[in-house]
Amino acid sequence: MATKPTEDESATRTGNEAPGSASTDHPDITTIQRRSEDLIHLADRSPDAIYRFDIESRTFSFFNRRFFSLFAGEENGKQELSPQSVRRHIHPGDHERIEYALADSLAPAQRSGEIDYRYLKDDGSIRIMQDRWSVVRDPGGQIVAIEGFIRDTTGCRRADQAFERSIRNALIGCYIVQDARLMYVNPEFMRITGYGEAELIGSDPLTLVQTSDRAETRSNAIAMLKARRRDPYTFCITDKTGNTKWILETATSIQYNDKRAALCYFMDISQGKQAEAERLAKEKLLSILELAGAVGHELNNPLQVVMMGIEKLAPEADADARRTRLYQLLKNNLDRLVATIRKFQNITRYATKDYVGGEKSSISRPPQPTPMKVAAGQPECPAK
Repeated sequence: MATKPTEDESATRTGNEAPGSASTDHPDITTIQRRSEDLIHLADRSPDAIYRFDIESRTFSFFNRRFFSLFAGEENGKQELSPQSVRRHIHPGDHERIEYALADSLAPAQRSGEIDYRYLKDDGSIRIMQDRWSVVRDPGGQIVAIEGFIRDTTGCRRADQAFERSIRNALIGCYIVQDARLMYVNPEFMRITGYGEAELIGSDPLTLVQTSDRAETRSNAIAMLKARRRDPYTFCITDKTGNTKWILETATSIQYNDKRAALCYFMDISQGKQAEAERLAKEKLLSILELAGAVGHELNNPLQVVMMGIEKLAPEADADARRTRLYQLLKNNLDRLVATIRKFQNITRYATKDYVGGEKSSISRPPQPTPMKVAAGQPECPAK
């Protein structure tokens, strides 16, 4: 049987002496009683339930008001606290789990235990409790008591559940990464990447990122986790079907399963990039149209003078053949120039045309005017 602490040992464990008491190696009984009362008052003011359960007597040798209010039960017409009254306030579906957790903590190599369980209130409602305890042993290694703290974590648990529902139903991708491995992915993240949960959990998220973007993406994520960056960053991934997608991402440092992790929001902006590419193409076309119109206008006026002059230089019927050929050659080329200027003034599309020596720009008017169109398709990631 374990020996109980002596008065001197108990006084030493309570801390410093009360103010105004004499400083001696062995505090008197009054000082010890005062310290004990202070500790009891401190425990009673705690919002957590505090208890000490003696193994030999199977009774609660110490408990605060919070523990008594939670677990006491009516026996023989009065409120009593016992292992049976405690058990009645715990959901039957959690009894077996608690027994396993308690047995595991009593193993020789263990010194503490922890478990969450459902607490049954007298009105039938349920609260979530977190019970953490330490195993007290005597110098010989025998278990003397179990000392623990119980905290009501219902609010935190409900907040966690609400958060999980929000990210599960989010319209953007969301994932949690810890130790460079995916720990959680929401349905939208799976839809964007094309992979299932079983394929993603445990994998390195950087494997989804295109090789040319990986180093920069990792650097940006670390900078945001360390609060050195505030703006979202972009990169390209390759989904399961091999398609390239543009991603906009943010990262936040969180605690997940009591360890540091990163919560990342992952948005597919491929359509936005495509719209941007189309807008740039339209702007390019408008610039060409404006330039072509201006060139056509500037050339048209002096060309009209040249055309009038060439008509006056038309050879007579009896002119020699050489003069007639030169006139006809000049007129034909002027007609070609007029046709080209008219094309400038009626451009409706911009394209490229292969010439000897490489690809060059080409502008033309189709046989029948059609609305301007920009080729659709996923924008490609720029080489880095």
